[in-house]
Amino acid sequence: MRRRNVVILLTILLITTSIGFVIVRDSDSFFQVRRSIDLFGAVYKDVIADYVDPVSPNQMMRKGIDAMLASLDPYTVYMDKANSGEINLLTTGKYGGIGVSIAATEGKVIITGIFDGYSAQRQGLRIGDQILKIDTVNVSSLKIDDVSNMIRGEAGTEVTLTIKRKGEEKPFKVVLVRSEVRLNAVSYYGIVDSNIAVIKLDEFSRGSDEEVRNALTDLMSRTSIKGIILDLRNNPGGLLEDAVNIAELFVPKGSLIVMTKGRDPSSDRKYISDKDPLAPNVPMAVLVNGNSASASEIVTGCLQDLDRAVVVGDTSFGKGLVQTILPLGYDAQLKITTAKYYTPSGRCIQKIHYGMERDGENPILPDSLRKEFHTLDGRPVYASGGITPDSTVLEQVPSNYVLQLLRGGYFFNFATDFRADHDSIPASFSAGKAVLQEFRDYLRKHDFTYISRLAEIIGDAHNLAEQSNYSSAIDREIVAVSDKIRKDDVGLYEKNAKEISELLTTEIIGRFRGNSAQTKASLKYDNQVGVAESIIKNQSLYDQMLGFTH
Repeated sequence: MRRRNVVILLTILLITTSIGFVIVRDSDSFFQVRRSIDLFGAVYKDVIADYVDPVSPNQMMRKGIDAMLASLDPYTVYMDKANSGEINLLTTGKYGGIGVSIAATEGKVIITGIFDGYSAQRQGLRIGDQILKIDTVNVSSLKIDDVSNMIRGEAGTEVTLTIKRKGEEKPFKVVLVRSEVRLNAVSYYGIVDSNIAVIKLDEFSRGSDEEVRNALTDLMSRTSIKGIILDLRNNPGGLLEDAVNIAELFVPKGSLIVMTKGRDPSSDRKYISDKDPLAPNVPMAVLVNGNSASASEIVTGCLQDLDRAVVVGDTSFGKGLVQTILPLGYDAQLKITTAKYYTPSGRCIQKIHYGMERDGENPILPDSLRKEFHTLDGRPVYASGGITPDSTVLEQVPSNYVLQLLRGGYFFNFATDFRADHDSIPASFSAGKAVLQEFRDYLRKHDFTYISRLAEIIGDAHNLAEQSNYSSAIDREIVAVSDKIRKDDVGLYEKNAKEISELLTTEIIGRFRGNSAQTKASLKYDNQVGVAESIIKNQSLYDQMLGFTH
């Protein structure tokens, strides 16, 4: 078989890709494959030629491929030229653009992020600006992916955006020059209390290992750091090579980082650290949650199994499968699961067992049946369900009241208005009483009305009582409870003032100082970061959690 250039990926449903099959060198298997291809081709050809209505050959082919792959796992997928951008971005870390992120909100295309150093920032675009047109094309009826593709283009070319901004009467045009945008995998790094370094890694794309190394080197040059917090929350994974290189920064030379095993034993591989670590003895914590997957779990599992770091947060996603991208010709590619990976203790953390479908669902192994393994110093760890933290700390969930404000975009839009009305904010800005009152007035102006879930249930009960002809006494009691709930809801703004203030503070700081400053501001209110700090600062607790004895 001819050799192919391949890229190994570890990621949560990053973007759909392709198809493929393995021809086993067995005469019976080879015959079955050849027979199946002949039958599939004959059906395909006859449908295209003879079906009563015209059929698109490309659409028919794509549906057939997708249906065939759907019986495997969600990571084995077909990708043609039209949707190859995300994989290319992952494997190169680059694209031609102006340095913005966008989102569709209430039928509007809104700028939600500005990247430092690119055309959008240099020419004064802001978070919250609405894009009306790209060149001469009105974007109101376009899908967000189409808008994104129109903004992107070859480096050195120009694109004209028509922008509507809060506080300005008329839309204005700005001509931007596209350049090669290199997305930063490390969205933030800095020093928090007690000289503890925080590095937030958003994905394992090409060069992310160098970003982590550079961030750590920079932080270590500033001060004698007493601890490291590696934040992998909501990191869906990416490139295996980068995961190995990042783990190497922290573990002893010669350590096993990860193993991969596929159908062919000759392709099994062990990844061993061959470099001296940059920070070998600094106490360390890794933050994970249910969206930390794949390459994130490789790094976390390695550091946990080698007793190199305390894992804090919530159980990770549980993806122990390895994908390989294979070129198919005609600008198409196949992303196919070719192996499983195993952490240094020998466990595979894959949660869902694809191909073992029962009652229409792929089974998940119950906790009671998860096989036990052991870390380097003998602590029990478990397979088949993601990475279980050493310290489980659930993320703070917004109250229902604040959740309705978030879903309605009130924090985002208020911060946009606030930026339009103010030239600057103090260095130590926080949303105090004056800003809280301003936000409350803003909510009244925009007719925000909180409807609690409890009030909805009571309202349904009232309607059901009337429809079912219950006695008037029961109906009066339901109405009385409803009135009490409504009165209690009046004070919800005050009850949620602390949470509202924190969200306003971080959102407004982001408007004036950018994404990195916004992330830094949010760390002060982050309970998982706070727990990780406390563990690192308490040497005896840290050693106890890692099973060390003195």
